[in-house]
Amino acid sequence: MCWYSATHADKILQAEAGQRLGIRKVHGCSWAVRESDLYKGRPTPVCLLDQTRVLIRYSEVQQATMHTGPEAEVVFRMLIKPKRDVFVFSDGGEVSLDSLPPNLIFDILEVPGKEELSAVLKEDGVEEPVAAGLGTKRESLLERMLQFF
Repeated sequence: MCWYSATHADKILQAEAGQRLGIRKVHGCSWAVRESDLYKGRPTPVCLLDQTRVLIRYSEVQQATMHTGPEAEVVFRMLIKPKRDVFVFSDGGEVSLDSLPPNLIFDILEVPGKEELSAVLKEDGVEEPVAAGLGTKRESLLERMLQFF
């Protein structure tokens, strides 16, 4: 996505907190694209910064085939050697972006350097350090948003 799309895409968008994205196969590689671009002929890739926190939302079919729960909070990493994009889970496990199934949906929770803009997505709107542990149980994005209404 970020490594590949940076050299192969005409236009690239930057991920923002609160944005919903999906995985789309393009030229044999996986890109993150806006959910509305999943089925467009020429999607625009969305680049995530290293250390971006996301909430993956698995469909029922994906839950069954991947033996996972309905959602997982992970951290996106752009590894340098070798150049590859991975999602790191709270247990330390890594999944390459290219290994994720097409149409997998995820929400951007926090973008490094823009933590103040994503405070609304956190419990009670309280700022948390970017390096905070991922092992703590958090409410879903919907539950956190509903607290404001």
